[in-house]
Amino acid sequence: AGAVLGCPHYARAAKLRHPQSGRLYTCRLCCDQARELPTFRGGTQDEKLDRYAVSEVMCMVCNTLQPAEDRCINPDCESNGKPFAKYFCRICHLYDDGSRPIFHCPYCNTCRLGLGLGIDFRHCMRCNACVSLDDKEHQCIPQKLQGTCPICHDSLFQSTEPLRGLKCGHVMHMACFTQYRNTSYTCPLCTRSMEDMKDHFAMIDAAIRMQPMPASFLRTFSNIYCKDCARTSQCPYHFIGQKCQACGSYNTRELSRITH
Repeated sequence: AGAVLGCPHYARAAKLRHPQSGRLYTCRLCCDQARELPTFRGGTQDEKLDRYAVSEVMCMVCNTLQPAEDRCINPDCESNGKPFAKYFCRICHLYDDGSRPIFHCPYCNTCRLGLGLGIDFRHCMRCNACVSLDDKEHQCIPQKLQGTCPICHDSLFQSTEPLRGLKCGHVMHMACFTQYRNTSYTCPLCTRSMEDMKDHFAMIDAAIRMQPMPASFLRTFSNIYCKDCARTSQCPYHFIGQKCQACGSYNTRELSRITH
């Protein structure tokens, strides 16, 4: 088998020519990495590579510069008419010779991992985002991918990292979610529970049963606001936590404390 051409981001047999500088990059992510190098910091730095404006590519087999198409136009190229990659998008100028399925969403105007709209994804017009057909609890938040990750503040829409949708509808990078989840279970934007917390709340129930309050507090109650269901209720005061009487969540805030 021949050598695999490309970069750590994509397997492909073509390099993209930067529309402004004319420099060659294997992909737009390689351009982003080059922009951070000290040699670029002290010299002329390229703008971010606009994938939609790419008009020329260079074949990595014969080094022929040519219009951005799916295969080399040089009749003497050793590629023998083989495509630069299994997947090619003429809009995003994305070449990928890997095994992962990719489709172009005309509404997002970018390529996404998946089989396609109506197959394993649909496009939510309100969120302006592609949503898995398996997501039966999708929460619509207008333009939710147009912002940044609430943890690292990097772009969500252009991210190549896996994303994690929360129960409340907000989104963050999967790696950010994993790290943040070690210290909190509430969304950093809306403070609702990020996932199903029934097991955790059951453990709090058990802890409260094992530690009854002293007799002097038996007539003490808390007026609380639930951050999960947005309702107010009254419950017996306990130093471990106050349980929402409407939905059973302990993700609550004490508004006042009274004694009957």
